[in-house]
Formats: sequence, C-alpha cells, structure tokens
Amino acid sequence: MTSEARSWGGTSGRPRPEWSPRGDPIIDGVSGMRSEELEALLAITEAFSSGDNVSEILNSLYRELHAILPYDRLEYSVVDDTGYGLKTEWFKATYDTKLIPLGHVYVRDTMVSTDPKYRVTTVDNDLPAYARTRPSDHPVSLLADEGLRSSLSCPLIVDDLVTGFLFFNSKQYGTYTPHHKALIQLISGQIAAVLERTRLNDQLRARNRKLQELEQQRLEFIASISHELRTPLTAVVGFASEMQDRIEDFDPQELRQFSSVIAAQSAEVSGIVEDLLVITRAEAGHLTVTPCPINLSTELEPILSALPEDRPDQRITMAVVDAIAWADPLRVRQIVRNLLSNAMRYGGDDVRLSITVARDEAEVIVSDDGPGIPDGDMDLVFRAYGRSHLSKSKPGSIGLGLTVSRYLAEAMGGNLIYERVRGRSRFVLTLPVYTPGANGSPRVT
Repeated sequence: MTSEARSWGGTSGRPRPEWSPRGDPIIDGVSGMRSEELEALLAITEAFSSGDNVSEILNSLYRELHAILPYDRLEYSVVDDTGYGLKTEWFKATYDTKLIPLGHVYVRDTMVSTDPKYRVTTVDNDLPAYARTRPSDHPVSLLADEGLRSSLSCPLIVDDLVTGFLFFNSKQYGTYTPHHKALIQLISGQIAAVLERTRLNDQLRARNRKLQELEQQRLEFIASISHELRTPLTAVVGFASEMQDRIEDFDPQELRQFSSVIAAQSAEVSGIVEDLLVITRAEAGHLTVTPCPINLSTELEPILSALPEDRPDQRITMAVVDAIAWADPLRVRQIVRNLLSNAMRYGGDDVRLSITVARDEAEVIVSDDGPGIPDGDMDLVFRAYGRSHLSKSKPGSIGLGLTVSRYLAEAMGGNLIYERVRGRSRFVLTLPVYTPGANGSPRVT
C-alpha cells in the first residue's frame, strides 16, 4: 500500500477511498482523481460545514476550492421569490469587479427551480463568443466585459429543486475541463444543503431582529402617543373642570382665554387622531383625497392665526402669491399645519411660509433658520415613527406628521421633500397647478 493510502486509513472519521485497478482513487464513480484532490475535497467539506453564516461559509469555500479549481471570480446566486430570477447573493474576485453588483438579478424565461435545463453543470470556455451568439443573455455579456473568458456553472439542488448556483469564472480561455466539472459535482449536493440551511437560518435571524426592532418601535410609539395626547387633554380637562365648578368666579375675559385654550388643545388632539387615521388608511390602501381647484393663499392664511404661541421670540411670516392648485383643501391644510408645527417645535426663531408657482407646479415652502436635520437622519424623517436625533431630544413627537404629509402630497399627485439651503431648513410641498379640463378626479391610493 502506498503512503498516500496509509495516511487515509489512519485519518479518524474519514471514509477510506476505493481504488481502481490502476491505483487511482474512485469516489462516486469518478476516477482519475489525485490524492491531493481528495485531501482538498475533505478540507472543503470541513470548511463549509463550520461556518456560522452564509458569508463565512462562502469565504471558506473561496479559499479552499482553489485547490481543485482555477478561478478569478466565484459567485453565489439564489433563486429569487419569483422563481424566474437568479439574485447575486455573494461574490469574490481577484480583481476589482464593477459591472455585476450584489443584488443583481439574472431574469430567465422559465422557472429556474424546476426547469431541467438548469439542473446540469455546464462549461463554457469562450464567453465572448457565447455572448456574441446570445446577445439576450445579459449576464454573460457583463462577465465578458469584465475580462472573464471561461465559465463553470454548477446548480445547487435541494429536495429536487434548484435553489441557486455557484458560478466559477476565469480570465483565461479554455480553463475548465470535464474533470473540473466532475470534481465540483461531487460536493455540490453537500454545498447546496449547507448553504440553503444556513441561508434560511440567516433569514430567520434577520426576521427576528426586525421583529424585535418593530416591537421596540411599538413600545416607543405607545409611550410617545400617550405623552402627546396627555398634554393637550390635561389642559382641556383642567380648564373645562374649572369652568364647570367655578364659572361664576371668572370674568368674561378669563372665560374667553379658557375657551381659547380648550379650542386650541382640542384641535391638537384632533390633529393627532387625524394623522393616525391617515397612516392606518394609507397602509391599508384606502386613503382617499378629493382634489378641486383651491387658492392656496386663501386656504393657508387662517392656519397662522390658529397656531399656538409657545415661543414668544419666534417670528412666523408669510409671503404668498395667488396660486390655484388642484388639491384637497382639507389635506393641504393638514400638511402645512404639520410642517409649521414641526418648524415651531424643532426649528429656529425665524419661520417662513411662502408660495411660489413654476410652470405647472405650485410650491408651498416652510423654512426655518434652525440647526436642521443631521445628514445621517435625513432618510428617517419621512418614515412612520422615525425620528431624528434632534427630535428625540425634545418631548412630544410621535414621528407621524412628516410621514402623513408625504403620503398626502403623493396622493394628490404632488411631493414633499426636505432640503438644506443657505443655512435654512426647507420642506417643499409640490402640488399640481389647476388647469381647466386637464386635472383628474378624486382618487384612492
């Protein structure tokens, strides 16, 4: 017996390979395999079985598979939810890849998981020639454009379904042989099972983390909305009780002040409830708007007089032009009220409301000279329950007003954006200008 055979016999837990009459080992009917390839295959199976997540397993495979296969790029793609696409889940290369990013989807014309043509390991040793004969095969063209010349494609099959592929690519022509093909087929079943199981575990862990985040957001939301409702309701109940119990003790001026506070705080509660209803309807797909021709300046001027004066040093000015927009007047007032309340609560001392018209769009701009939204939080302000670090430092925000405002703007065929211009924070509401005979009708989004 050769020393190679003796080393196999003395390896604990490893199967002893069969030997052909000419002395070549045989595994699953494949002959002509060198002893170092057998050692490499065992090292590979140990490597990919020890990873805790898909990336760790694939990084191990990338290192170990070089012992039996030549490649400049290795890609792992999975069958997407449609069943017709292969999504690039992971790749690694010896060069700077540019054309095929993570998340790239290869769309096929038949169901990848069940079509027999995808169950076969294939070799193409002239990718540029293949790309010329199959111009519709976009992924191959991208690989060829990156300088790759040969390809070995190995399907990963679990429970008789193709779940993904390993794509090996080389920068040399004629790289892959039938022997390379046979080698990867020996362990493709094990790789497929381990990767699919680990991928599903990764997804489960990610979903659990998401559920934990949602639960935390839910608890924060309940606490925030309880606080925000409690403040105005306390004022309403307190002043109303005083008026009920001691109305004869107050002069007409004091009663008017009490009534004014009750009305303002009741409107605050009504606004919070309306925001909650909008979010609920929008997420259920039943948000209705009723657009009509409205004069924006006429609709918006009364909002200023109804705003609470929480900060005596704060100036609120209005610069408007006549603009007839096609919008729902109730929803426009709701948006602008939210924007002004946001500016008054978190913005600077100089708050401005302006209206401009440009071509077929009207813009309502609420700006202030405050510190603005941190760059890292700009994508949070329009998310439901998302708040920036600035708003978290101040009480009384449930994180719905800006989300609601964007929902409503888009439902009316407009938009709402945030920008920082010359030291001022600007929320810009865009609405379509009314054109007789050209605008639509009420819509549900």
